[in-house]
Amino acid sequence: MNDQELFEKQYGQNKIVSKPLRQYLGLRNFFKGLDLDRYEACIQLTTGGKRCLDIGCNNGFLLRRLSRKFGELYGVDASPSILKEAEKKTKEQLSKEFNRFNYIHKNVNDGLPFSDGFFDMVISVATLQYVFDLFKLVGEINRVLISGGEVIVQVPNLAYLLRRLSLLRGYLPVTSAAVNWQEVGWDSGSIHYFTMGKLCWLFETNGFKIVTKSGSGFLAKFRNWWPSLLSSDLIIRAEKI
Repeated sequence: MNDQELFEKQYGQNKIVSKPLRQYLGLRNFFKGLDLDRYEACIQLTTGGKRCLDIGCNNGFLLRRLSRKFGELYGVDASPSILKEAEKKTKEQLSKEFNRFNYIHKNVNDGLPFSDGFFDMVISVATLQYVFDLFKLVGEINRVLISGGEVIVQVPNLAYLLRRLSLLRGYLPVTSAAVNWQEVGWDSGSIHYFTMGKLCWLFETNGFKIVTKSGSGFLAKFRNWWPSLLSSDLIIRAEKI
């Protein structure tokens, strides 16, 4: 199974979300006032501008939420079927603004199909762990951003307290929600793992200055007191320098 087939199974066929996770998401909705999901956490960090790119845009949910902050919205994803769903949902929900959205089928391992300094902001949620060459992609993000442009990135946190305890007890720290690994790949196909220190280092060594460090999830305000330990994910906002 190549990477294209893996992405299609994970997202195009929605096999990455297991039944127990759906039940858990329902429980989280019950405590919505205390929960900050990863998309909302990223949205709160955006400043607005002319153009925004979402790397690994999935069904376009994040871009639609950002439609009032940016003039043009671009999304790239490796799954053709999920991009069709993104276009369909955008036409249904924002029909009068559909011409401002651009969904592009692209494997970002091959680079980003945009000119230098094209975007004011780049966002990537739960995507970097699947990318083969992180240094190449971060370099590409730097290239397509304007001077002073910003990137917001969300990834799983390998150093989360519960994952540290799992390793201490001799268990593999799992960063994905899926249990059907034989279908969607080892740990849902994750090939990279992150701590806050290494994530910041990745961007700092590729022309960025870290602006904020945080996480999302249940009781996020408390967890963000020490996100590198208490948050199951990591979110950084960085500025191109």
